Amino acid sequence: NGRLVHHVMLEMLDPGIFFEVDTYWVKVGGSDPSEVVKNLGDRAPLLHIKDGPANREEPMTAVGDGVMDIPAMLKAAGAKDKWLIVELDRCGTDMLEAVKKSYDYLAKL
Repeated sequence: NGRLVHHVMLEMLDPGIFFEVDTYWVKVGGSDPSEVVKNLGDRAPLLHIKDGPANREEPMTAVGDGVMDIPAMLKAAGAKDKWLIVELDRCGTDMLEAVKKSYDYLAKL
């Protein structure tokens, strides 16, 4: 009925159940990751942090090198007590270099 699935899940699931949000795929799916993590609040302690062009066809990049607005998303999430999980499903560069670059980027925030 025109509602996003996570809104329905928030209403129907026990409050003790938490969400693990893949922020990149939220954006690819057409939603705003900042709004989603803000809406989920403390119910989403685990955030998958990825970056890239935000489309299904192209490979991902190191965090900070793509179109994701990571600072805005972390601010909206209230990143205190959140686990930020850098995950690259596929990458156009060396995977370990991209993970290191992602870590360095997030550490500076």
